[in-house]
Amino acid sequence: MTRFLSRWRQQSLAWLVFFVIVVDLIGFGIVIPILPFLSPHLGGGTDDVAFILVSYSVMATLVAPLWGRLSDRLGRRLILFICLLGGAASHFLLAASNELWMVYLSRAVAGAMAGSLPVATALIADASTPDQRSRAMGLIGRAFGIGLVLGPVIGGVLARSETDFTLPCVLAGVLSASAALLALLLLPKPTPESADRATADAAGASAPVPPMRTMMGQAGARLFVSQFALHSCAVSASIYLFPLWMSQGLGWTAHEVGLFFGLVGVVMIMTQGNFLGRMTDRFGTIWVLRAATFTFSASLLVSTVATGVLAMSALGLLAFSSATLCLPVLNTIASHAVPASWRGQFFGVTASSASMGRVGGPLIAATLLARGDFALAWLGTSAIVMLVVGWSILQGSDPLAGIKIDEQTDVAPIRGNS
Repeated sequence: MTRFLSRWRQQSLAWLVFFVIVVDLIGFGIVIPILPFLSPHLGGGTDDVAFILVSYSVMATLVAPLWGRLSDRLGRRLILFICLLGGAASHFLLAASNELWMVYLSRAVAGAMAGSLPVATALIADASTPDQRSRAMGLIGRAFGIGLVLGPVIGGVLARSETDFTLPCVLAGVLSASAALLALLLLPKPTPESADRATADAAGASAPVPPMRTMMGQAGARLFVSQFALHSCAVSASIYLFPLWMSQGLGWTAHEVGLFFGLVGVVMIMTQGNFLGRMTDRFGTIWVLRAATFTFSASLLVSTVATGVLAMSALGLLAFSSATLCLPVLNTIASHAVPASWRGQFFGVTASSASMGRVGGPLIAATLLARGDFALAWLGTSAIVMLVVGWSILQGSDPLAGIKIDEQTDVAPIRGNS
């Protein structure tokens, strides 16, 4: 009975975090379709659209490890509340923007407050047992899927005209503020043990070398974290290329592209969670990662010669659907790599690595496209994914090989199902 109640509390907390993140991601998704139109309305060019998007990722790269570290010291709930509330402020600032610099500032603030995802990922990892970790990480994927489907649709519907985007931005702010309030009211407070650990850390009772510096000093850890950058680099490059590819090859407009990504979101909702958990239970995390990354890379490779609406759209769906399975598996592996007391900091580092990939992906894709054609761009993107495939193969049956934790106050890392 006690075991049943413990598992029920863990699942309830995971679903509560899932709900909070869904609300926030819907708010974030609302602004996606309006940014390309808001910048030109305020006198910006196409370059400004790209730089505005990059400003978010750059700020997220810089601050994500800090938010994760603070969540380890001060508790997940408080940091999640602060990040969600900061995200709400960025949306309200975007709603009030009447000059281009205000748009830049709003997205930079949003990036600086982009700690909610790594902190929520750490919180879900804390709330799940090792054998349930893949299913728990799949909830984050489902949250992304729901945000990808509902957010842009709501944003497009609420835009009053091609120049008036106040209402969707305000709603995005309200949703993020509501998520912050839910996190503060419904998520549990830090346990006495975690509070004692935070006090001890603040007093300087921790190890002389900061834990994450010790962790990232290992070649195996750096190599593992780089997989997040490679994966997000390939995904962001594909997101950049796909609308252009379909527009040139099939004459698709923003409407058709939006519907396509809505379908990708539906696939994400269907495949994350229980399906992903069953696959990792049966085949192991590393084999699921190998299959997903190989399918992703192969789909991009075949895209170099694809023509026609059926082949091009099917390959796009296969590529993005397989790509969505990779991040939850990488997060599952990451959750086993470090003790719980370092988990927030480590997820902050992996989130920072992923943000770096999102900066580089479109730049690499644009360079390849300018020097050649779509075939060269898809080939280069496929090669990036193959680096992740190669890592997963070289690691053998242990994705954490080469990563060792030796810190007296915490347990050794769990080796996860592989």
